[in-house]
Amino acid sequence: MAIKVFIKRKCPKEKERELFRCIKEIRRQVPQQSGYISGEYLKSIDGTNEIATISSWFSLEDWQIWFESEERKEIQSRIDAIHGVTTEYSIYRYIKTR
Repeated sequence: MAIKVFIKRKCPKEKERELFRCIKEIRRQVPQQSGYISGEYLKSIDGTNEIATISSWFSLEDWQIWFESEERKEIQSRIDAIHGVTTEYSIYRYIKTR
């Protein structure tokens, strides 16, 4: 069953460049992952300095393999080390509405 993963990061304005370097690394690596369908990256327009990622995966298992991978963990550890940056994950599945 396909899923969507929402990743919300809050980042102080002065740390955006550092965070974006890490996000670019993820953007280079994630398309090569099994089960990855697509992703988009968004920045809030209300001045809260939130950066959101929405990615689609063929299955929860595909996402979990990427989530537990050493490549992702290494990049996420650098993101976690950026003072003032927080990361939240939410995973959703599609539902039938009819």
